[in-house]
Amino acid sequence: MSNKQIVVIDDSKAMLVTIKSMFLELGYTNVVTSSDPEKALQNIRNNPQHYLAVFTDLNMPNLDGMAIIKELGSISFKGGICIISQMETRVIRLASEIAKQHRVHLIGNIAKPVDLNCIKQVMTKLQQIEERKFVHYQKMSKDELKECIEQNLITPYYQPKIDTHNSQVKGLEVLARICKPGTPNAILPGAFIPTAIQFDLINNITLQIIKKSLKAFPALTKEFGQNISLSINLSPSQLTSVELPKKLDHILKKAGVENSRIILEITEEFSLKTTEQLESLNRFRMLGFGLSLDDFGTGYTNIQQLRSLPFTEVKIDRSLISNIHCDKFNQVVVKSLTELCPELDMRLIAEGIENVDDLTYLEINMKHIDMQGFLLCTPKPFDSLIRWYHSWNLTMTN
Repeated sequence: MSNKQIVVIDDSKAMLVTIKSMFLELGYTNVVTSSDPEKALQNIRNNPQHYLAVFTDLNMPNLDGMAIIKELGSISFKGGICIISQMETRVIRLASEIAKQHRVHLIGNIAKPVDLNCIKQVMTKLQQIEERKFVHYQKMSKDELKECIEQNLITPYYQPKIDTHNSQVKGLEVLARICKPGTPNAILPGAFIPTAIQFDLINNITLQIIKKSLKAFPALTKEFGQNISLSINLSPSQLTSVELPKKLDHILKKAGVENSRIILEITEEFSLKTTEQLESLNRFRMLGFGLSLDDFGTGYTNIQQLRSLPFTEVKIDRSLISNIHCDKFNQVVVKSLTELCPELDMRLIAEGIENVDDLTYLEINMKHIDMQGFLLCTPKPFDSLIRWYHSWNLTMTN
């Protein structure tokens, strides 16, 4: 976990002592507390990059939690925010939407009296969000990555998306790995994607992955059926090229694959805001590609914005799925999506399913939602994927 500070704001000094002791019990020592919201905000304004998260009471006499969220938005605070207060479902839903409008990341709601496990759950979310930034990976050098690309070592791994109602595989997400000869383990994206973005090599990786997965497409169709789709990841920066839709359209026509069988996953962590990005989205849909908003919950797209963006699928980030069986905040946000997506004819995918309790909760309580995660199947190369699928089918039919 980052060594940045965690700030706890509450007008009750007794509550501050209690919460800080819980953080210490969980092993977090870099925690500061304040009963003065204005003073706490001033410290954050002076150095916002120094803070990992703000935990704030909602009801305070001079400056309440919603005002703090607004102020943090005004200084472009990038850390997580957690409200410490009992909130009913509609208030949680509205607070989450308001936070996104202020361009801050509300990650939870802890009811008083504060429970140690609730703090632990919120910190788990923060850790998952930090991991997405690849801060703990040894980065590959530009020259090493260029050599891997030139040697055609970018390898597609596949992870299934599974329909909860009938346990059928509805689609396969294609994930990039680097497989060097003589090296037993594939190199994970955290080691090379930041380098690819930094040195403008991401298109090279994407095109190599697309061409290899299209080559495997007839065999995948034979195994999984005529309706199987492939999901390819694109970064928002790639959408700035208005020529990309035509280029991918040409590649698919050459491969004899219908555009509708390809879903382009666009990460939600960085907002889509330029005219070029929005034009590319529209062109992809006009050409018949599926569009997926990936990692929903890590960025600033609010639920109502989904009405105006041409996405055909939303993937809920694992920070909203992890511990959903006992996390009221996650339950409310995900429930809102399950209500909206069918109305807009969008598929909804819960990604990052890693424990049975979360899987069971989603199956029982959430309609119109599909599943993806390590509990079901880890990303696999082609041969391993086929072996997994045969075993999966046997398990489902017995």
